[in-house]
Amino acid sequence: GTGSVCKLFVKKVTCNYADPWRKHSQMSGTGTGFLVGGKWIVTNAHVVHRAVSVMVRVTTGDPIKYNARVVSVGLPCDLAALTVDGCFWEGKESLELSKEIPHLDDNVTCIGFPVGGENISVTRGVVSRIDVNRDGLLRIQIDAAINPGNSGGPVLGANGLVVGVASSHLKNASGSYIGVASLGIGRVQPLEAPPLRRHLGLQDGFTGGVRVPAVWPLGPAVEKLKVDDVLVSLDGVEIGQDATVPLRDNERIHFLHLVTRRRAGRDVAVVRVWRDGAEMDVQVDLQPDRWLVPRIDGYDAAPEYAIIGGLVFVPLSHPWAELKFNDKGARALIQRHAGYTLPEEGRQVVILSKVLAHPCNAGFHPLSNIVLDTFNSVPIRNVAHLAQAVSSCDAPALIFEFHRASGDGKELVVLDRAECFAAEPEVLAQHLIASPCMV
Repeated sequence: GTGSVCKLFVKKVTCNYADPWRKHSQMSGTGTGFLVGGKWIVTNAHVVHRAVSVMVRVTTGDPIKYNARVVSVGLPCDLAALTVDGCFWEGKESLELSKEIPHLDDNVTCIGFPVGGENISVTRGVVSRIDVNRDGLLRIQIDAAINPGNSGGPVLGANGLVVGVASSHLKNASGSYIGVASLGIGRVQPLEAPPLRRHLGLQDGFTGGVRVPAVWPLGPAVEKLKVDDVLVSLDGVEIGQDATVPLRDNERIHFLHLVTRRRAGRDVAVVRVWRDGAEMDVQVDLQPDRWLVPRIDGYDAAPEYAIIGGLVFVPLSHPWAELKFNDKGARALIQRHAGYTLPEEGRQVVILSKVLAHPCNAGFHPLSNIVLDTFNSVPIRNVAHLAQAVSSCDAPALIFEFHRASGDGKELVVLDRAECFAAEPEVLAQHLIASPCMV
């Protein structure tokens, strides 16, 4: 097993959502990968995301580093596939993937290159939990130590087959992977209360089912599923009243596992629902969820900005908030808007991230982390809409209305249009910004 494991040496340049006109400095890191199928190296997506260079060194033979190429990245599932050209594969053995999920208390072995040493590390433990994460992806918890640098290494079962990929942290694509499959109905409601079951008209002999609380407006279940539908089964597997389905023997797992193991954009789920006193089968083309506040850099989030009179506008996103983890205002914005699905194409929560101080915006320098409502009385849909509205404005004043964080009314910002346009070259030059807008 250890001869099929390799160490990855990664140089990456990540996006800077706080100052989106520039990137962070180049950073170095290491991770672990393993050989599969005689031509692929599998690792965690967060190990190679935004990489500008990936070098691979195997554990056997000469200590030569080879240039690797990232073939595909699946950020929501935290997996990536690499390949190496040339003579790298000569004499190398690949690991085989297990087709079975390990059982609770099964022995497992974790192989990797943890930070703090150059040599390979082997730790052993047992499977301590099998469940799903917030997106419904299967997650297996083991009690073997997984440290930074171990990420991307194989976890082997007792038979030597790969039962999983180690991840010291699971962050939330490119290639042909488009995301985690979803029905687009939000978090279902368990039906454990008899009065609620009677209210929904469920028959006395039936003990399963879960209620649909919402149908996402841009999701795959629009016009197929309805609020108050009861999901009875998925692909022929009955859903319990606690939203679980049989896994094997006496084990149960959340029914979303049946959805997320399928391929978004390709597979169709057959959902049996109880509606208006009758059962019916509905086919849903599985697609990834789409959120009002993007969650993952490079997947649904990308750096965007518009600088208007020194006011820096950006779309609210989790990567932006992660750079401001000590800022209570940024955390409050995320808490207020997280969990809302995308209501319409192109919609963003546009925020004033900060003010680049200049005489043209005197009096407004302390403002930051507030949500833009309107520009010149026009509701703003996204950063591109704002930039277009400002460029076509011929009024003498630029008038912005913001929602106050406290909820007590709105904050009004008024700038002189001529002064702002005249000051723009100076503001950009002071901060080495090439363009006033990137959308």
